[in-house]
Amino acid sequence: MRALTTLLFLSITTLLLTGCSSAPSQPANDGHVHAECTVCKFNADLACIDVAVDDKTPRCTYDGKTFFFCSDQCCKKFQKTPTKFAKE
Repeated sequence: MRALTTLLFLSITTLLLTGCSSAPSQPANDGHVHAECTVCKFNADLACIDVAVDDKTPRCTYDGKTFFFCSDQCCKKFQKTPTKFAKE
């Protein structure tokens, strides 16, 4: 039980220290680099949060960071009010 508690504590601590970001992560099992659609994440649209990043993936740079989106529509929503979605 103590090992489970320690593992849970370390997992939560790591998440809090690293935070969430739209920046691409390491390649997933499918060989693609993945990111999170910030707009869908904000709207709790779990079906569209995960984005496989390639040359055609909609993206926008705001405050020195690149954000990736599941669609052009989400990218346009972000561009209208980036401060709403770029919170950390």
